[in-house]
Formats: sequence, C-alpha cells, structure tokens
Amino acid sequence: MNIGIDIDDTITNSSEVVKEYCYKYDSVYCTDNRLIKSFERIIRGFLDDDVVKRFFNDHARNIGNDIKTKENAKEVIDKLRSEGNKIFIITARSDKFYENAQKFCEEYLKRNNINYDKLITGQTFKIETCKNEKIDLMIDDAIDTCEELAREGIKTILFNSEININKETSVKRVNNWNQLYNEIQNL
Repeated sequence: MNIGIDIDDTITNSSEVVKEYCYKYDSVYCTDNRLIKSFERIIRGFLDDDVVKRFFNDHARNIGNDIKTKENAKEVIDKLRSEGNKIFIITARSDKFYENAQKFCEEYLKRNNINYDKLITGQTFKIETCKNEKIDLMIDDAIDTCEELAREGIKTILFNSEININKETSVKRVNNWNQLYNEIQNL
C-alpha cells in the first residue's frame, strides 16, 4: 500500500511549538495579540497579514527545528515499511517559508530517524499529488484535506490536533501512532 503522511501535527507536535513562539514574540511584532489570534492560520500556512508573515519568515526555521516527533511515529512508520508499504511524506512546507524546504525537511527527517520512500514538499492541496503517486491512504491533520481526498476515493485518517479536535468531520480520527497502526490494520 502507498501511504501518504503529512509532517506538521501528524509526525510532529507542531502546534505546541508554534503556539509557544506566538506567545513569546507577540509583543515584539504587534500590540494587538495578532500572532496569538492568528495561531491556527499560521499552522495552516495562511499568512495573509504582513505582521504574521514577517514573524513566520523570521522564525520558521527555528520553529521547524524545535518541533519534536510524536511518540512512536518512527517505530510505526518503520513497521509499516517493513510490512511492504511505501511511505510518502507529503507536506505543505514550501520554499516560500523555508529556504530550500526539500533539504530542510530531509535533514529534519534524517535527524529524527524517520525513514520514508519519497518526500514531496510544497503541497498545500494534496489531491493531485496523491493521485499522481497512487496514494492508497493519506494521514493528515487537516480536516479539509482528508475530506477532499475521501471524496476522490482516497482513504484518509485524520490525526487529532489542538486545532482540529473540536471540529466536526466524518473522517476517521486517531489520537496517537499506536492507534493509527491499529486502524491501518483494520482497513
């Protein structure tokens, strides 16, 4: 099976670090709590405000380097690969905010011993990529991504995160990598 996996809030705990940076630097960049209020938009890569964009451009690499992988992510990914599945890391991280996003992500994944078959960066909208790569299952934390892929006939599993936990969806949800592995075995 070809399995697509997102990075932020799927392999990693990105929300925690982004929120920490928003609180730490909010008063440096603005006086109206704009960074704190924009936290969810920052996580989703919607940087449509000049102050928010400047903050993220200044700190994206540090944020990306400070993010930790979720418990058992490496072990479950290794197990899936050992069972003959191909792992495609498909992320929205792009050169727009990370100088040479491909290299940045490769280095992060290598540093954290995350093994994969292919890394594809700059994929905010993942439908075409999933179709082109013949992805059978996509694991992501973005509800809209999972719902769009499901409408196209691609199986999806939603990884719960701070910014999606209270939103309604019919997509199957998981809380951790062990639960994810069990769901994949039941497909």
